Amino acid sequence: MIYQMLVSRANYAASERCKIGQTIINLTELSKETGWSRDILSGALKQLKKEGYIQTETLPQKKGVLVTIVRYKDLQDLTFYQKEKGEKEPKNPQGNPQRIPHENPQGNPQGSEPANPCYERDDEGLEKANPQGNPHEIPQGNPHENPHTITAFINSISNSNININKTLKQYVDQSGVKKMNLSSTEDIGTFVDFALLTNAFPAGASRKVLIAYFDVIRMTRSSCSISAKVLANFIEKLKKYSVNQIHYAFLKHITDHDDKREQYTLGILRNVKEPEARRGLMILKNKKGVASHGLDGNLPAAAGAEESSTRAEAERLERIARERGLLGAIRDTEFDF
Repeated sequence: MIYQMLVSRANYAASERCKIGQTIINLTELSKETGWSRDILSGALKQLKKEGYIQTETLPQKKGVLVTIVRYKDLQDLTFYQKEKGEKEPKNPQGNPQRIPHENPQGNPQGSEPANPCYERDDEGLEKANPQGNPHEIPQGNPHENPHTITAFINSISNSNININKTLKQYVDQSGVKKMNLSSTEDIGTFVDFALLTNAFPAGASRKVLIAYFDVIRMTRSSCSISAKVLANFIEKLKKYSVNQIHYAFLKHITDHDDKREQYTLGILRNVKEPEARRGLMILKNKKGVASHGLDGNLPAAAGAEESSTRAEAERLERIARERGLLGAIRDTEFDF
């Protein structure tokens, strides 16, 4: 059963992250989806690998397990099954080979369907057949007519005038491809750039932090893809928070809770006020955990925060001492021996 599921999820056409016959799974999400424990799933994968059905590779930074289906192309080729069937069945003594059911005598390439058409999954894990074959293919012609992917739709209007009265959610809902998924860091970057153009985030929002965060959220899905509509709906819920609160919540999620979904971030936001967010950003700025996400040394400073909290505190104490005539009883703040 697990093997059949892996075969059904494998890429029918090559993508940026996976070759033909490959898929990326997350054992934690797969455990929730199937109801089986991680140990059972891990044992099943090891057995399938031992039997020669699959090959596995653990991806870095907790990005899942890359599964390669052995002889995937053969499994998708009807002639492979016809050949096996022919070897088992006796030859026709009349010398007249029976026509294979559903065979197209005119040789029309559209007369038969492939064994496993390419499937696209929306964020809820539902499948829909894509008769075009390649889920990443962008149709030729006018890109405004019917873009095939959400990124194609975004690119078709990014160079045009953005309607400032139109929200990111409205753009996504009216795109006609709102269930198309973002399946790579590059897709996330394209989406974030467009979101910034539509003023979906408060002024001062860090592009690097946004991309890192949404890429982490993407990887919480077993398919390693996330619906642009899901992200647009989530971003709508951020409007009541400041840029400091958003930066803090996103970075806290990245560094400490990268296995959890975006709902967990909303919990962080509800429980952090502006002053706490500023202090939290100063602490996170020195935390090494952000290095694995390419953010080490590049964290945004808290908007409106003083340049140095230590120096500011020293100056505050000195000012109070001066006002109370106690300055002579305090050591020189410029020289600490």
